[in-house]
Amino acid sequence: MAAPARKKPVKRRRSPIQSRGQVTVDAIVEAAAQILAKKGPAAATTNAVAARAGVSIGTLYQYFADREALLREIGRRHVAEMQAVLAGALTGMEGLALPAAVDRLVSAIVAMHRVAPRLHQALHQSLARDHLDTIDAFEVAVEAMVASALVGRGDDLDLPHPELTATVLVRGLGGLIRTTLRREPERLDDPALALAMRAMILGTLGESRRKG
Repeated sequence: MAAPARKKPVKRRRSPIQSRGQVTVDAIVEAAAQILAKKGPAAATTNAVAARAGVSIGTLYQYFADREALLREIGRRHVAEMQAVLAGALTGMEGLALPAAVDRLVSAIVAMHRVAPRLHQALHQSLARDHLDTIDAFEVAVEAMVASALVGRGDDLDLPHPELTATVLVRGLGGLIRTTLRREPERLDDPALALAMRAMILGTLGESRRKG
């Protein structure tokens, strides 16, 4: 008796309901991000977001339990975008001489903060303190990346506390750039500012630089 013919494996298609749901979620998140960046936290009510996204308020609550949940999702996406920009900007830095590596670090941190700066500021203002964990975790990750880069420069640096040095650099430069973006965004393109940040980094490294 002949063996039964084997059925070809069925390729599963993505559920149309899931596809539509993701499109709706993306529209809601994008609408909320636009309102936050352009009008500030007070304007980003769930009603305003639903209206801008073109969905009912009931549909919004199907995907987000409350405004805080929506803000956390915006924060998660924003952080992921910043992290991708930073990782790309730091690629190949380990092969550079120290002055060139510092220039690359300055450019990388500036590029990272250029990702939707008004949204970044609005998220800091609108997220409850105990829900800033996504942004805090990202900043910790950036500090770890810089610390790793410093440790990897054993030929020209002798740092007793690379993690602390990285924390000082990342928080110091980050605060400087955020304030500049808020008060004088045009200065971010000023070469003098980049030179000042470069001097700040080299000054922080100070006596840890090996004499060559």
